[in-house]
Amino acid sequence: MTPRNDTTEVTAAGIARLAGVGRAAVSNWRRRHGDFPKPVGGTETSPSFALSQVEHWLRAQGKLVEVPLRERVWQQLAGHPAGPVAALLHTGCALLLLRDRPTDWLAVSAVSDERMAQLLPDALDETVAMRFGVRRRRAVRVPTAAELLPTVPLLRGAAELASELGAMQTYEFLLGRQTDANPRQYTLTPAGPAELMARIAGSTAPAGSSGS
Repeated sequence: MTPRNDTTEVTAAGIARLAGVGRAAVSNWRRRHGDFPKPVGGTETSPSFALSQVEHWLRAQGKLVEVPLRERVWQQLAGHPAGPVAALLHTGCALLLLRDRPTDWLAVSAVSDERMAQLLPDALDETVAMRFGVRRRRAVRVPTAAELLPTVPLLRGAAELASELGAMQTYEFLLGRQTDANPRQYTLTPAGPAELMARIAGSTAPAGSSGS
């Protein structure tokens, strides 16, 4: 199988959470260890690192046995090259496919990352159309294959997490984590209007769908 195109980045604070240490320890590792991963993005005062390189280094140093699945998926979403909002959209579409058409999800996810990115747009388009209507009139835009390629590792991880928590609960976890991490960027819709919006969206669900 072709190697995964994992471009997820993580900050020093994220590294600290992965290893269960404070940020000062991460700064100390960078100074003391010449083989510590080099920054791949961010700024001089707030650099970001490749998540895969960080995990490899932490394991080699005996500082990490295994990243908890929830934390790995969250770091992939938070460090997505297109930003967490785009990553949430991609993940939400994929989880909808997983929940409503699990056989189709198994088919598109049983191939290489590159092929999966090519197959997903059509599968997602059909699923989103059943839920939100035809393409020209719906608010949810299905991402392209090029946009999905860097998201594939995140989607695989989210599907694995959904096998433990459920698709809806997985998305709720990721959305809640994003809003908690960036409270000033969002104004939450009051419960009443939010429930009405959900009912309107659910009214276009395919026959036999429970909406849960």
